Amino acid sequence: MSLQWQLARQVPEDTAQLGQTLLAPENMYRQIGDRFDELFPTDGFFADLYETTGRGAISPVLLAVVTVLQMLEKTPDRQAAEWVVSRIDWKYALHLPLTYAGFHFTDLYAFRGRLLAHQQERQLFDDVLGKLKTLGLIKRRGKMRTDSTHLLAVVEHLSQLELVAESLRVALRAVTTVAPDWAQQSLPATFREECSQRQTGYGLNDQEVLTHLVQAGQDSFWFLAQVDHSAPPSVHDLAELHVLRTVLEQQFPSGAGGPPATRRPTGGEVIESPHEPEARFGSKRGKGWIGYKVQVTETCDTDQPHLIVDIEPTGATAPRPVTPEGSVVIPGPLPDGRVLGRAADGTFAACASAGGEGAALPWRLPSDPFLDAVRVSGDGLLLYVREGSVPARLSRIDVATGLTTKWKTLAPPDLTGAGHIWTILVTPDGRGYAYTHGLFLEDLFLIDGLPHRRP
Repeated sequence: MSLQWQLARQVPEDTAQLGQTLLAPENMYRQIGDRFDELFPTDGFFADLYETTGRGAISPVLLAVVTVLQMLEKTPDRQAAEWVVSRIDWKYALHLPLTYAGFHFTDLYAFRGRLLAHQQERQLFDDVLGKLKTLGLIKRRGKMRTDSTHLLAVVEHLSQLELVAESLRVALRAVTTVAPDWAQQSLPATFREECSQRQTGYGLNDQEVLTHLVQAGQDSFWFLAQVDHSAPPSVHDLAELHVLRTVLEQQFPSGAGGPPATRRPTGGEVIESPHEPEARFGSKRGKGWIGYKVQVTETCDTDQPHLIVDIEPTGATAPRPVTPEGSVVIPGPLPDGRVLGRAADGTFAACASAGGEGAALPWRLPSDPFLDAVRVSGDGLLLYVREGSVPARLSRIDVATGLTTKWKTLAPPDLTGAGHIWTILVTPDGRGYAYTHGLFLEDLFLIDGLPHRRP
């Protein structure tokens, strides 16, 4: 990898003198600078992402850490590049001399693009995570929790008219690019010209918007019919055409010749923009957005700093947790459709499918490794609980009151060598059950002829 210069592994003398005077020891940027060599790799860590010849690159470690700092400060590339030059706390954290003149802000964008192109966006994150484990800041079996937040797509919210018309425009552009001769011969010039323009409902009354929407739908159905009839094979599998077909199915549920949907459909399955068809409408705690969700997992041990250990982008309508962190879902629904979650301390809560803390029940199971909840009965009124090893005792607990009734004792007919009873399954109606258990057998050998020795 060809570099313009190497990033210093120690804070430069001039920066250290000024920074240690102005920045308190607990200042976040000073702590980053003081532990820089422990946390971050050398520039050779990113060598595979760069050519070995050509103009020297800006230090990739510098760009990577600046990217982290600008996310902390929620600042755009241009301002982040300016702060690298003007802020003493940033220079201290980045091990830059006071005279460092900076880089062009587009270098940050190019660096992120290089990471994505090589599918190495987690490279630095995983490396730092490993070093934090080595430092003892992340326990091997510590407590963790996962929550989600919104991730906005870089798309505009489109009206029903704008969505249909824009989907047609994008599909027409794709077809014209792949098969220009066919488009010129099969599609009238007026159609190509009109449908290549963006449409908006601004300044139109409701009736005029409806008229334009119907026309956009008719144009789209006609265009797809022409493609299906005579377009070359290279056109049929274009993603833009699949998007247009899906948009029409959603916005014109009655098909060609039918009216549009009375209200613009939305939700997890509805395409919101042809420019980023994977983006979906999502909502959480009263906030709605178009884009995705990010599942964030962090440590939550009381005696350790809370650290993010995993980040996973998902769809905006990705499954969300039903029970609180650390709870185990008991098989079988309650009468009202909620599920029963058991916490580590033996307490139970009735949890709705929308998630949340759930409604705590007025009883709990003692903390015992041989005491376990099996399932909820088919009517949702009873909880089957096993206790003991061999034999294992099954009881039924009234979910509402916690009243316990002994039910069955489970043990193999021959207890010789019988080990722990492991899995227990009970049918919802309680009429059938099955279980597994260990079996430990040994052979005893009698050896003749050994010399007898007195003690």
